[in-house]
Amino acid sequence: MSVAEEEKQLIKEKAKSKRFAFVLLGIAIVAEVTGAICLKASEGLTVPLPTVVTIIGYVTSFTLLVKILQNLPLGLVYGIWGGIGSAVTMLVGVVVWHDPFTVFTGLGVLLVIAGVYLLNKGTDEIEAAKAQQR
Repeated sequence: MSVAEEEKQLIKEKAKSKRFAFVLLGIAIVAEVTGAICLKASEGLTVPLPTVVTIIGYVTSFTLLVKILQNLPLGLVYGIWGGIGSAVTMLVGVVVWHDPFTVFTGLGVLLVIAGVYLLNKGTDEIEAAKAQQR
């Protein structure tokens, strides 16, 4: 196998591990949102089932984050995890618990989504520039 072929294979493997890391990130976000929702439902950790689900959700989420950070940058991972997790949790609060929703709340969610997009876009551009230098 030539050096160019080996390099192409390495790039393919890295792309595959990056895609898998994003799948794990999606699962981590779902686990974190589930934990947050059940935290509210646990009524101060006094209701057993939601309390257990909260613990499982957060332990699962943080365990996955450890694995994800082996393949993706910290700023990107935390931005996506925290941003999407916060936005979805807020929307669930509005729908399920009738938390207040105002124009400012909606604007905040849009800004979080835009920020996550920009974090991802910036990271992709840096990785593309690094790949071209090789």
